[in-house]
Amino acid sequence: MTAVQWSLVTPEAMSVLNWPDGSVLYNARTTTTTMLAPTAGAIVARLKAGPADTDALAEVLPSDDDLPLSELLDALARHGIVRAAG
Repeated sequence: MTAVQWSLVTPEAMSVLNWPDGSVLYNARTTTTTMLAPTAGAIVARLKAGPADTDALAEVLPSDDDLPLSELLDALARHGIVRAAG
């Protein structure tokens, strides 16, 4: 089974700043800011570099994070931040 590819919805318009206790995502297209948990910020930062599959995204998750990657990606997709390719 092939891993799902993920990308940012508008990568050229998104900027993310990360701190140990969270992240802020700015979308220049919608002029909105969104506060993110550190793990969500790490996923967004990874996707700024380009699309990635679920296996690659799992590598950026901290070992002590108890939120399943699929739930995190679904939440980011519901907020219009990421999308599954294809």
